[in-house]
Amino acid sequence: MKDKRAERNFREPWLVVGAGGMLGQDLGDLVRESGKVVVALDLGEVDITRSDSVMEVVERYRPGLVINAAAFTDVDGCESRAEEAFAVNARGPENLGRACGATGAFLVQISTDYVFDGRKGGPYTEDDEPNPLGVYGRSKAEGDRLIRGILPDKHYIVRTQWLFGLHGRNFVEAILHQVQNKRPLKVVNDQFGQPTSTADFSAALMRLLSAGSPGTYHVTNSGITTWYGFACRILDYAGLSHVEVEAVETTAFPRPAPRPAYSVLDNSRFIRVTGAPLRPWESALRDYLDARVRMQSRDGHPSCP
Repeated sequence: MKDKRAERNFREPWLVVGAGGMLGQDLGDLVRESGKVVVALDLGEVDITRSDSVMEVVERYRPGLVINAAAFTDVDGCESRAEEAFAVNARGPENLGRACGATGAFLVQISTDYVFDGRKGGPYTEDDEPNPLGVYGRSKAEGDRLIRGILPDKHYIVRTQWLFGLHGRNFVEAILHQVQNKRPLKVVNDQFGQPTSTADFSAALMRLLSAGSPGTYHVTNSGITTWYGFACRILDYAGLSHVEVEAVETTAFPRPAPRPAYSVLDNSRFIRVTGAPLRPWESALRDYLDARVRMQSRDGHPSCP
């Protein structure tokens, strides 16, 4: 049942950092469509790794809420660029947290399933202890920890996973690109997670913020699959079910960064506070592919491989 706390109204404007990214664009658009005054900033407009840059922006706009969608998300690249990863994923949130603390703003930090090692054998709750396997997960976990210390009562840490959206590179586009270029498809079938639409995640975040209950949450579309299962659905829904895809183990693709094998996130807390889960990921994928066709037709590009 939905939490009965009064809805929270954050003062405007709302500030979205990382607004040029796949998730950031959807977040900025949805906040704007809701009638809120939003300031959407990306690289070149604010450098979250520099405290002076962050403070100057936050003092200029005086937002009541800051949503941090900026991150160094190249999981393999983080392994060889650890200093940069911690600068963006840990020091950046710390700088935003201190600026929010100085101006009375709330901070929303978008986090990840990679803070867990995937060895639990079941879905992770918000109370499970992080144990990241690689630099990306460690840097994100450190950012989360710093925010909790700086803004103990004024933060939302929202973990999600396997994002796909219209405004950036993602697994769906990678699969369709390989088909278009007639490359053989081999996809791992021993990593489990929850594909999540950036559009659905953004709408869920708006619901969560209106509920008036800060803290840590897991937010994903419903349902569990593997990357192989995800790929098969992509091909099926795109009218490409005739394309062969081979299921392989993770060891078939040696990568610099280790991946959690089962990093499914338990959404129970989000459902309790907001009253309902997100829809199944398959339904979100269908809508994504339909929107992709419309967008490509509008832009004059072929809509399918």
